[in-house]
Amino acid sequence: MDAVKADWAALPAPRRGEVVRQIGEALREKKTALGRLVSLEMGKIEPEGLGEVQEYIDIADYATGLSRMLNGKVIPSERANHTMMERWHPLGNIGIISAFNFPAAVYGWNNALALVCGDTMLWKGAPTTNLVSVAVTKIIASVLERNMLPGAICSLITGNENFLIYN
Repeated sequence: MDAVKADWAALPAPRRGEVVRQIGEALREKKTALGRLVSLEMGKIEPEGLGEVQEYIDIADYATGLSRMLNGKVIPSERANHTMMERWHPLGNIGIISAFNFPAAVYGWNNALALVCGDTMLWKGAPTTNLVSVAVTKIIASVLERNMLPGAICSLITGNENFLIYN
């Protein structure tokens, strides 16, 4: 995962933003089917399922614009002929845990912003909405791979959370 993280973080932020824009477009293309899946698996009425997917699309649009505004400060130095510069670095591997009642939107809010910042992520969706998690991950992976990037930039684990309990 470290090699994937290094390659992804090394891309310029506007290039990462372009990938996020494409993820938003892929979600738009599958909005109806994904919204219905959210409704079916989570129990929301269909307009709420569609609205949840739209929230992910909206944050992808926002993150795309943000990718061109990740700037730092230039700060005067006390030393002659020197300047200090603030530069942002990715956090690295991000863990995202989402609940059953927002199986796509919560991940999307975190995913789109983390991607433009150069982070990789591991998503643990709710065990009662695994189909939504798998569907979203497959959509993202297809966009990443179409851009010659590893789908593992956005990884997923599913199943019951009992594996987290220690004796």
